[in-house]
Parts: sequence; structure tokens; C-alpha cells
Amino acid sequence: MEPLRIPKMVMDNGNGPVRVRAQFSNITVYGATNYTILDVKGNVTSYKMDLLLYLPRIEVTGNYEVTGNVLLVPVNSRGQFWAFFSNITGLGRITGKEVIKSGVSFMKTERLSVDFKLNKARFQIKDHLNRNSIIGEAMNQFLNQNSHELIDEMKPAAAAAISKHFKAFLNAAFLQVPIPVWLKDT
Repeated sequence: MEPLRIPKMVMDNGNGPVRVRAQFSNITVYGATNYTILDVKGNVTSYKMDLLLYLPRIEVTGNYEVTGNVLLVPVNSRGQFWAFFSNITGLGRITGKEVIKSGVSFMKTERLSVDFKLNKARFQIKDHLNRNSIIGEAMNQFLNQNSHELIDEMKPAAAAAISKHFKAFLNAAFLQVPIPVWLKDT
């Protein structure tokens, strides 16, 4: 899992002052395996689990394409990005159901919701669409000066994209390990 590679992730935010569609590709994430589990709450019979995690830092690189409007200003940018996030607390809520394969019980993730908070964020983009212009540098300054506000605006879209990706990841794991192996009392 280190580095974590994500082929594609799309975030759509159609509400508020930041209305953008952001598509990220060839994403590489460093630091996702360095986490601490702060709390786990679960209900074995209903296959529900809350998992609270802390990650000290995550560094992300990849390609991006963003179209939309930020504060009524049209945005159209494509290129490479780098992002750094620190002191991240994340809550994952998993709702599963039992599935039987060849007479053996497995859990399938039906729903996954993610929420997160972070202390610090830094961004750097290399805009290939608007080459040799001040737009790229202006966007870097805007992203970093307004990082908390932008993250708050994009958080629902980011959480939905992260949930979608990790739901598939969890199912790949849960559907390979029988329930009695990881839940010994069942």
C-alpha cells in the first residue's frame, strides 16, 4: 500500500462559491500507511463499524484537470499537482452485509462514508494549459492562502470520492477473508 496508487478520482462540487469539477489521475499517495487507530466502534450483528484514524502527514502527487468557477471567476486548468496535508483525523463509517460464497460467510461493504479534519494543507500546481502565464502562479498563491476555505467547500465532494475509492478497496479485502477469520466470535 505504500505508496498508494489511485488511477482516477473525480470530485464534483456544484454548490457554494467554489463550483468546480476536478478530475485527478495517476495519483500517488505517500504516508497513508502511517496511521494510528484512535477508536473503533462496531456492531457485529448488523455489520456496522466506525473507525477513527489519525495520520500525521500525507503527500499526494499526480495529474489534474479542473473546470468551473471560483468566486464567479472561471477556472480552466490542467497539469501536475503536489499536495501536502498534516495532522489528519478521519472517521470512516462502514455498513456491510453478509454474503455467502461456496457456503462460507464474507462481508461486503454496502456503504462507506468518510469525514476528515486536517490541520495544515499546502498545494503546488504546474498548469500546462496556461503555460508561460501568471495564471499558474496566481492559482498557487490562491490555493495556499485560501486552503482551509477551499477544503471546507470541497470536503463533501472529496469525502464522496474517497469513499467510492475505498469502498472498492475494502470489498477487495473483505470478500477474500471469511468473516470467522477476522471476527472470531461469529
